[in-house]
Amino acid sequence: MKAQISFVEFLTAMVVFISFVGYFSLQVLLFIPSYMNEIKSERLKSEAFQVSELLINDPNLGLSDLTQNKTNLLSANRIRDFNTTCQNYNSAKEKIGMDYDFSLGFRDIDTGTVMINCAPPSVGYKQLRGSIRRVVAFDDGGVVKFGEMVLQVW
Repeated sequence: MKAQISFVEFLTAMVVFISFVGYFSLQVLLFIPSYMNEIKSERLKSEAFQVSELLINDPNLGLSDLTQNKTNLLSANRIRDFNTTCQNYNSAKEKIGMDYDFSLGFRDIDTGTVMINCAPPSVGYKQLRGSIRRVVAFDDGGVVKFGEMVLQVW
């Protein structure tokens, strides 16, 4: 005798199959947006770190002194010059070579003096930002001081 299933058994199996496929499809669709946001967030953090490395350690582009050739030692004169460059945000963005908008702040830890405040003229609210905070040393006329650099990219 042939094994045959009834219409009710077939319908039950089909409903169970469609339920499983629908459930897993829904889970994948709910997972993708948060995953994509996480990818963009990590990309922004990576970009922020790369730019901070360039600003700190590249003597031609960044804030370090050309003559001292020391890692993570910035020049107060170069910091002041960059702050002057930041008066025109677009030229500062072009100098760094950024594709994203950014905000750069640098302050002397001991005195709390803000030495760089570089941001676009109008900062809109963006949910995803890559942010990095670094403590670096800078030479201010032969005196080594410590400063905090905060770079945000969006």
